[in-house]
Formats: sequence, C-alpha cells, structure tokens
Amino acid sequence: MKTSVPCPNCQKAITLEDFEDFSSPLTMKCPYCQAKLKETKVTPFLIVGVIAIIPLFIFLTELVISLLSSVVPIIEKMPTAVVFLGLLYPIYALYERANGLLMFNKGNLQLKRRQ
Repeated sequence: MKTSVPCPNCQKAITLEDFEDFSSPLTMKCPYCQAKLKETKVTPFLIVGVIAIIPLFIFLTELVISLLSSVVPIIEKMPTAVVFLGLLYPIYALYERANGLLMFNKGNLQLKRRQ
C-alpha cells in the first residue's frame, strides 16, 4: 500500500491524510502548490460503482424503515434521505473510505487543464 503519491506539478508527496481532506474527487488540489488535480484511472469505474450502489442504499433504507415502522411509527413519515443519513451513515462512510483508498492506491493523478 502506498503512503504517498507525488504531485504532478511540484513533485511533493501528497499523503493519504491529505487525500482524505479533499472534499470530493472533483475538487482535489495539491496542499503545497494548490494545483488542481484530477484522477483518470479509476474514477470512471467508481462512477459506475456509484450507479450500482445507490439503488442498494435506497433498498437498505426502505428495509430499515419497514422494520422500524412498527417500533417507531413516525419513521414512515420521515424523508428517506434523513433516515439513511441518520441510521445508515456508517455504511456510507465505509463505502467512501473504500473509494478513497482505491483512488489513492490505484489511481493516477494528473493536472487539470486550465480553461
């Protein structure tokens, strides 16, 4: 497992901790030179994964709602997104962590083109 990857602009090491501080894969910047970065090797596969995992998250949330509705009747009236964030956020956090590790270890950072 890698401990750091070089910035394509300044060649300074970007660590996993720096990678975790990025708000999303679409807004990555080098913490040293502030160059905008993009990842091109695994991002398309992660996007396909998102398309596959969203229905699973919706199914799990609906399952939790149906199981808990007899105990907590008000849960049926709550928006699905609120129930998901309130009860299934740890699953989402693990999914995001796995995506970040995959992108860090198998990805290929490049500079974004100036527009």
